[in-house]
Amino acid sequence: MRSKRIPAEEQYRLIMECRQSGLTDHQWCVEHDIKPGTFYNWVKRLRQKGCVDLPASTGRSYRAPENQEVVRVDFHDTDPLQYEQPLNVIPVATERNNLP
Repeated sequence: MRSKRIPAEEQYRLIMECRQSGLTDHQWCVEHDIKPGTFYNWVKRLRQKGCVDLPASTGRSYRAPENQEVVRVDFHDTDPLQYEQPLNVIPVATERNNLP
């Protein structure tokens, strides 16, 4: 079932209220029980009708990254040669390439 149609003047008033609220469009729409898609359709239609004084959206809510904990890691250099193993198996691809 559809909601009742809201006149363009009321849409304009609601958009202005939203944009001056300091909230993101989505947050404001949730608080006022308006579907965000409906809200953005209002904005689009009013702009198409020549309403150029609509303020820009406050943007998506951006959460600054929290400070990351820095931990010192000490690497103990062991003799890398003790871990090297000789290559005992010739790769199959190499064997195929050397066939007569």
